[in-house]
This record gives sequence, structure tokens and C-alpha cells, in this order.
Amino acid sequence: MAEPVLVFQFPDTEIAPSSRTMSPVASNRLLAGAILVLALADPTAACSCAPEHPQTAFCQADVVVRARFVRATPQSHNGSSETSVPWVRYEIKPSKTYKGVQSVGDVRFLYTPALESVCGYLHLAPLKEEEYLIMAKWQDQRLMISTCSFVRPWARVSPSQRRGISQAYAGGCACEVVPCNSLPCAVSGDAQCLWTDGLLDRSWQGPQAKRLACLPRPSQGAPPSADPFCTWETLKGSQAESLLKVARSRAQ
Repeated sequence: MAEPVLVFQFPDTEIAPSSRTMSPVASNRLLAGAILVLALADPTAACSCAPEHPQTAFCQADVVVRARFVRATPQSHNGSSETSVPWVRYEIKPSKTYKGVQSVGDVRFLYTPALESVCGYLHLAPLKEEEYLIMAKWQDQRLMISTCSFVRPWARVSPSQRRGISQAYAGGCACEVVPCNSLPCAVSGDAQCLWTDGLLDRSWQGPQAKRLACLPRPSQGAPPSADPFCTWETLKGSQAESLLKVARSRAQ
């Protein structure tokens, strides 16, 4: 599945101490202003994100946690062109880990460019208040997020999605969720599930995203190395429980 290709380098030190003591409100305003100036400087620059099912986001992420954003620190880095490139380091306080780390104390910082053209993430909500489900990727020994990352208020994560991240999605990583952008569309193999939520309103927040997972079914007589036969399943009920067991056994 297509996603933004970002090439990053990071400074080894933070910016001046005076900037580190900036209030969260001032930091957010500074970051918003930086992105606005950059966008105005190049009106053709824009970030485009391909639709991504929560299961796909979970499977492709290196780290999945539930956390609060507690601090935003602007940083800068001089690139090869000697121009100063703005970055943001977010300090987070995790309360629950789902993938990639053993304890909540293992994750403290997230990094993102403050450039809209390369999909920099800007956290506009108040700091230290609402919990977020965050799916991040390691790059150059730093945890990265972008506008295209799955970063969503925990209150907006549906009960089925919560069950997915804690139990089901990991077992479906051998399956592929294929977005259907326009008709006609079809899958090309047994390991794919067709995702049609976006056909009507392009929001991609319909029932397949909120309540379903693409999980492998038992294949009678198929060799262990064969691709699984994957289907959409609701994340509740006895049938889903049996499929989750199959998915977990395949993932081991």
C-alpha cells in the first residue's frame, strides 16, 4: 500500500534552553505558524495520504501505545543546502502498550517534521488532557509519526477497534486489506479483503474500519506455507473467537 516516503536526519542535541522552556501553548502556536509560513511559501506542496485500515496501520507500525501528549519542543536541523529545517519532538506519557515495547516507560518521545509538504504531524489539541492511540515507526533510532500515521483520540476508537489492537489485528497481518476507490474493484488473491467504506463519502470510517477485521480462516488440506484464506469478521461472538485462535496460531 502506498504511503509517504520520508527521508529524515535528526540533530543530536536540542535547541537552545530558552526554547525548551517555552509553554505548551506557545510551542503549539509557533509550530502552527511555521507550517503556515511553509505552506504559503510553496502553494503546490501538500501531503497526500492513502487510505489505511486500522488493521493495516497496526500491522505496519513498529510501536502501538495509548498515551497523552505532554510537551512539544521545536527543533531545527541544517540540511545539505545549509537551510534550517524545522522539526518537532513530542514528549508523550504512555498508559498502555500494545506492540513493540515491553513497558510504558520504554517510549517517551515521538518525532515529526514541521513541514506540511512532507506530512509533518501537528498536535492542535490541548496537551496533557486527552489520551490518544498512537501507531509509530522506527527510523534512524527515532520513533516517527506523520499526518498519515494512525494517531486518534482514544475516545474515538470504537470498542471493536480496541479489541482489534489488543487481540485480533496481530493475527491478521498475513492478510491484506485492499481499499476500493472506484467501481469496479476486486481482490487478486485469497489473502485479501476488499475495503469499500470510502466508496460513498471518502471518509473511510465506515463499518469495515470500525467493527471488522480481515482474518484468516482454517484451510483444510492446505500446506502450511500456503497463503491464508482471509475474510471480514466482526470482532465479537464465538465465531470470531475461533478465528482469532487460528490467526494467533499462524502468527506464532
